Amino acid sequence: MSTDSSASVLPEHPLEFWEDRVKATRWMLTKTVLLGVLAAVLAILGQGWLERAAPLLPIISQNYGIWQLCYLATLLLTFVIWALAMRQKMALLENSKRGMHTQQRIAQHNARRKQAAAEARQRRAERERAQAREIAAKRGARSNKFDY
Repeated sequence: MSTDSSASVLPEHPLEFWEDRVKATRWMLTKTVLLGVLAAVLAILGQGWLERAAPLLPIISQNYGIWQLCYLATLLLTFVIWALAMRQKMALLENSKRGMHTQQRIAQHNARRKQAAAEARQRRAERERAQAREIAAKRGARSNKFDY
């Protein structure tokens, strides 16, 4: 059994791979944005929940400033992680788009080369047919050995 994992990763049609990768990256980007929005909503609600929980739980009311500082630090850390994730997803999307455009250019170039090769084969075949006709015409134009 082969240990080369690149054969399973590389698709049969590279352009489809890049299109799928762009689509998947856009979906990941959308999910990351939605998670950020959800985190922002929970951050807004969480501040109110912390204020309402302070009188109920003595440990929060005794150290409310520390709790609020920890909560804000957690929010800040969450935002930084979210921002880094967004940056990573945007870079992945740009990379995928660039790869897709490169693959499209390669496919167009290969199609032009294939078309040029087909045209060259067609011209060569026409030229060979014309030469064969000329040879046949010369042979047919020859007369008997006694014609001078």
